[in-house]
Amino acid sequence: MSQKYKVLLVDMDTQASTTSYFFRKITELSIDLVNKNIYEVLIDKLNINKSIVNIDNNLDLIPSYVTLHKINRNFFKYMLEEFKLKFEIGRLENAYDYVILDTNPSLDFTLTNALVCSNYVIVPMTAEKWAVESFEVLDFFIKELEIFVPIFIFITRFKRNNTHKCLLDILQSKDNFLGMISEREDLNRKIADNCEFNLNKDYIKEYENILHTFIGQIDKLTCK
Repeated sequence: MSQKYKVLLVDMDTQASTTSYFFRKITELSIDLVNKNIYEVLIDKLNINKSIVNIDNNLDLIPSYVTLHKINRNFFKYMLEEFKLKFEIGRLENAYDYVILDTNPSLDFTLTNALVCSNYVIVPMTAEKWAVESFEVLDFFIKELEIFVPIFIFITRFKRNNTHKCLLDILQSKDNFLGMISEREDLNRKIADNCEFNLNKDYIKEYENILHTFIGQIDKLTCK
């Protein structure tokens, strides 16, 4: 996406998976992750504009850190609100085409903050029965918050067996379905090793197709 658009990634995942993926770059830049992360922004110890790490052309990151998990039990201490992240994003001095919030799957304060300031929600899920049931729980959670945003889904780690194909048929019938990513050991290995991706691989093309479908969907929504 950052090849064409200016993108900001905000790592709101308490496991800091996105931050971990860019750890080599962060280390090269000698970034002090202990004091430069989204948690410090949310508790008013750091200006959001000073938390940004430039990863590449058109790609910036606000990293996460292990301390973010404390936000769920300490938000009363810091008088944090569900709109805190939305307020901070509104203070950004740089203009971005897209701000992508990476969240954990838990229905907690960090997810609520991310949902409140989102225009769209994209849910990656495996073609498993439990994943479909978890999506229904998330959908209920969003409605309980009275947040009315379009929710899109795509399948990851798709295997061409009868079970996955059956669930794929169900999900493909939905208007909010974006596509699927096939299970590839090469992809799993590169993610585990924080390696750069070969942009000519078939799974990269699948991600590109999902992106194009998503942008096409939101273009339709904005034209209504």
